This record gives sequence, C-alpha cells and structure tokens, in this order.
Amino acid sequence: MRTLLLATALSAAFALPVLAQPHPRGEPPGPGCGGPQAALPKSWEGQAYAIDGDTLSGVGLKAHIRLWGIQTPELRNKFTGQETMAGMRARAALEDLLTAGDHHIACQPVRWDHACNLVAQCTITAEWPTGSKAQPHDIGLRLVEDGFAYGVDLADTPPGDKDAGAKIAHFESLARQARKGLWSEWLGER
Repeated sequence: MRTLLLATALSAAFALPVLAQPHPRGEPPGPGCGGPQAALPKSWEGQAYAIDGDTLSGVGLKAHIRLWGIQTPELRNKFTGQETMAGMRARAALEDLLTAGDHHIACQPVRWDHACNLVAQCTITAEWPTGSKAQPHDIGLRLVEDGFAYGVDLADTPPGDKDAGAKIAHFESLARQARKGLWSEWLGER
C-alpha cells in the first residue's frame, strides 16, 4: 500500500509541472488551451508553409492555420508514427499550391479549434493553370477539387462566404466521380 501511495504521489509531482508549462508555440491562442481566450484576428496575411495536407505554419504566427472545411489523410500513421503515402501526397499537393503563389497567403479566420489552431479560409494568388492570369484561389477548395481532401464541418461557414460549404461539397463529388488525386485509392474506394 505504501508503495502505491508513493508511486501516485511521485507521478502527480511530475505531472503537475508539465501541465503548468506554456504551450510549445508560445501563449495558447484559443479557448481550452490553458491560457486566456484570445480574440479571433479579423484577417491574417503572410508567408506560409505546409505542415501536412490541411495545416499551415504562418511565418510570425504563433498558432498553426488549419484550412477551413477540409480534411486530408494524416501525414503519419497514429500507431506506427510512419509517414503515409496518402499523407505525403496531400502535403505535397498543398506545398505545390503554396509554391505557385510564392507562399504568400491571405486568410479569413473562422474560429479556434480544439488543438489551438486558427481555423481559416485561405486564398493564394497564383497563375493557375500555368500561363493564365494570376488570380486568387481558395486553397482548401483547390485541394478538394484536385482530389486531395474532402469536406468536413461545412455547416460552420466562414463569414462573408455562405456558399463555401456547398462549393466544397460540389467539387468533392466531381473529384470523387472522376477518381482525381487520391480518390482511386483513398478510403478503400476502388
């Protein structure tokens, strides 16, 4: 019994300092992150780089940016930690989009997510397809259209774009039917 009490006390003593430490990317930005709830920025613009298929790291931004309305395959298998082929392809597709616009994006934040990421609808201005006039492209919508993402939480639309969910659902359906991107192998569909 004494050993059990000592083990419990020691594990509590080591766990408390870990829980009290600040968020690894600085002061937590959103609700439920252990810090004060930060106000949602009105917009964010700057250089960004792909972390995985649906998450970006913005230069000078503490929080990561999670692209609104989409889900891509996980970069790493949660059991083995190994990178997945589908996750690497989705990340590469996002990085290709960012490269086409010199990694400069503009985002309209929607909310904070459970992991303290800034969920935002982001655009990039690029010549797409190659050789056309540079114009803004919704990054998440492009990933869905190209078959590297599917739509999630589409009812929670971004302010100023009430049709965003319908657009994602439409282009997901087209990409899925055409077996674009990952749809030929993704989610067990053949």
